[in-house]
Amino acid sequence: MKKLLIMGMMIPLLAACAGEETSNGQSESCDVEPTISVYDASTEETLYHEKSVCLEDGATVLDALKATELPIDSVGSGEMTYVTAIDGIQEKSAGQSSGWVYAFNGSPGDEGAAAKEVESTDIIQWRFEEDAISFFE
Repeated sequence: MKKLLIMGMMIPLLAACAGEETSNGQSESCDVEPTISVYDASTEETLYHEKSVCLEDGATVLDALKATELPIDSVGSGEMTYVTAIDGIQEKSAGQSSGWVYAFNGSPGDEGAAAKEVESTDIIQWRFEEDAISFFE
């Protein structure tokens, strides 16, 4: 009886360790796992500590941001999507030139976040800057 009770407790534990399941009951697999962080340079506060996120092949910098599950406000659509707020921090809230920018592997992003595809080796840092324009200079 004791063995049966232990086995009954182990089966759910082993099933939970088998991997996360998606809503259709299949295990989640990651095609790419870039590392991302989100930082408010105006207050020197980290909103999302550096961590890898699980994404599908063809995912973008914007998809990586969405994977953090922080609240995001944006305008536009597709490759023209522009991020206006992350975690309630709005562009222009720290001055007329303040806003959200991203660094890609240590350099300022060179295309829109929804157009820039990511790979597992990529490091993305979203930053709220008081002078977003100077970030690119």
